Amino acid sequence: MKITTTIPVLMMAPCGITCAACYAHVRKKNPCPGCRSLEAGRPGYCDRCKIKNCADGRGIDLCFQCSDFPCALVKHIDKRYRTSYQISLIENGLRARAVGVEQHLREEQTQWTCAECGGTVSLHNKTCSECGRSLS
Repeated sequence: MKITTTIPVLMMAPCGITCAACYAHVRKKNPCPGCRSLEAGRPGYCDRCKIKNCADGRGIDLCFQCSDFPCALVKHIDKRYRTSYQISLIENGLRARAVGVEQHLREEQTQWTCAECGGTVSLHNKTCSECGRSLS
């Protein structure tokens, strides 16, 4: 899958994950439309996500919009993502708050686009969805 246009704001999950670079979105079979998408095809865990449900319950789209950011839920997933994927979701939220979601996603698009073929690199396994090149 190639990101051919600017990443839509709905492709930023409440927690700070860039859904456009998530392994579930870039897979060839049944790609996920994103955590905040209203389209069918989201994995069940998106609907059960405590963070997404918390944001919905507070009437916000993204966790960084909350006065409690970063809360214990976000700190927990941030620790897991920093350890497993070398990505800070808290830093993503802070960056999006500082420069705007659109600019943050333009920066993310640059980071997660394969320099070899223009495919999307999964933030989870650092592998291009098109050419299979590993960026690890």
